[in-house]
Amino acid sequence: MTPNLPNLNDNSSKGIIYFVIITFFITYLMDAVIFLNGGLTYQNTFAFLIAMMFVPLIVSVILTKFYLKRKLSSFGLNKGNSIKYYLAAYLYPFLSIGLGVLLFTIMGFGILRTDLDLIFPTQYGIPIYIYLINYSIAPIFPNSIFAFGEEYGWRGYLQDLLLEKFSILKTLLLTGVIWGLWHAPLIAMGYNYNQYPLLGVFLFTLWTIFIGIFFGWLKIKSKSVLTAALGHGAINAYVGFGIIFAQTNNQLLGVPFGIPGLLAFFILALVFLWDLKRSYPKDF
Repeated sequence: MTPNLPNLNDNSSKGIIYFVIITFFITYLMDAVIFLNGGLTYQNTFAFLIAMMFVPLIVSVILTKFYLKRKLSSFGLNKGNSIKYYLAAYLYPFLSIGLGVLLFTIMGFGILRTDLDLIFPTQYGIPIYIYLINYSIAPIFPNSIFAFGEEYGWRGYLQDLLLEKFSILKTLLLTGVIWGLWHAPLIAMGYNYNQYPLLGVFLFTLWTIFIGIFFGWLKIKSKSVLTAALGHGAINAYVGFGIIFAQTNNQLLGVPFGIPGLLAFFILALVFLWDLKRSYPKDF
């Protein structure tokens, strides 16, 4: 009996393949420039990282308009159907990092720092309310602007096209793996895992799968890629709190990218998968 395999000759399948090939090609070329100029110590690395975040957006917009000939709004470019998903996107980092720090403490992997001066340094003479304002705004501006460059491509264009071919579970896993491998050259150069760069490629791909499930959940439930962009922006804004409070000399034992951090994101991913299975049993 022949299994039901997706048709790889239709436009949407080719749209997936073209998107992945072109996005990886452009980004890996940019990674090569960084590598050939000394790696992450290259003075223009930050500018390249910002530019890379918009590559998925640019490629997906071009393919949407000129190859698939669809409207840009067809991939979730709208305000969504409920504010609760924006709140979930904003609060997710506190839940995930908090759980990670709790697991870190229970496992005894290092020192738990609770000194608020770590996030509200007083030596600069800056009032605490200024820090609070900056921290509260950062996920929205500028972080979600930069994150939108990725999220329209990954959770908008790619995820929606994959959902035309696969179940929700397979789609989220595939998107997470592709998204993780897109980061591979940077991780191999020591980004996030300078102690374990090669192992870091595997661990970071697990991380992108787990948090990608949450971003995918946001997109599917809210029907808006903007919620995923806010969630991505919030993670980028607050993920460093895990490193600040869960202090260890071994990156494999820390938060958010070590064992307790990965375990926390995995546990939450299971919760969101359960909700998707409950909400869309026929498509899961």
